[in-house]
Amino acid sequence: MKRWGLLLGLLLLGGCAFVKVPLSEPMGSAREQVVEGSGRAKLAMVDISGLISLAPVGLERFSKEPPLIPRLKEELRLALKDPAVVGLLVRIDSGGGSVTASDILYHELKRFGEQKGVPVVACVMDKALSGGYYAALAADAIVAHPTALVGGVGVITFKFNIAGLLDKWGVEDETVKSGPLKDFWSPLRPSEPEEIALMQGITDRFHQRFLSLIEENRKLSPCSLKQLGRGGVFDATGAKGLRIIDEVGYLEDALALLRTLAGVDEARVVIYRRPGAYAENIYAAVAPFAQAAALLDGLAGEALLPSYRYQYAP
Repeated sequence: MKRWGLLLGLLLLGGCAFVKVPLSEPMGSAREQVVEGSGRAKLAMVDISGLISLAPVGLERFSKEPPLIPRLKEELRLALKDPAVVGLLVRIDSGGGSVTASDILYHELKRFGEQKGVPVVACVMDKALSGGYYAALAADAIVAHPTALVGGVGVITFKFNIAGLLDKWGVEDETVKSGPLKDFWSPLRPSEPEEIALMQGITDRFHQRFLSLIEENRKLSPCSLKQLGRGGVFDATGAKGLRIIDEVGYLEDALALLRTLAGVDEARVVIYRRPGAYAENIYAAVAPFAQAAALLDGLAGEALLPSYRYQYAP
């Protein structure tokens, strides 16, 4: 493995020495690893897990793994250029996250299936809620584990009004602003009716976008779509009854369905991992580093800026 050497520079006039020492090993590129199966054909497997975000969150900042979207993009690129890949399985275990990040995941998965011309199957491991389900909509079929939770369709934006707390501490806000909405959605004061109306309007439009994608990909009845749009969570049996998933089963069942859709009797299941990462079987998922810390970090950020979430948050 390539290692950085020790870089010594000696300034003759000042007599100062500078030492450059890396804090970690360089991150290697993802490589294909076969986890099961045989034959020439391949079924690629990728993961969407944890908080869906454009950037590292929480303790993920200290991980050698790249953030979710760059990692997924790299893995899809490897699968796209491999002529032996005849299908894609997306394992999902997420309560959602950023509206934009969720939409990018949907876009990338949908485009992969169209460009590659292969079937895409999503397998819900523990949960596919809000943005997690939004991403699953890009699949040709959705399989959920018998104990999985699916749904949580909707949009939420958080605001922590800490004005009362500041008053208690004797802290006064003396913000200077160029216009009445320049400190829009500020946590330092109660929101004005105009602000709430603006936020509600954007929230409703993002919600309608979510429902439109469900209608486009799942062909639900108006009654089922209305029920789903309330934001409820369903177990796998209930989700199948609403037709928001196709089958209830395990990961092996999702792979069997993918082989059927791809028209192959046998195939190698491959995942993409960096050197040293665990990848011994089909359950070797790429889970985010310290998911609880990442979730708290993501919610804390809502106190500072307006942010819209396809995220389940009871």
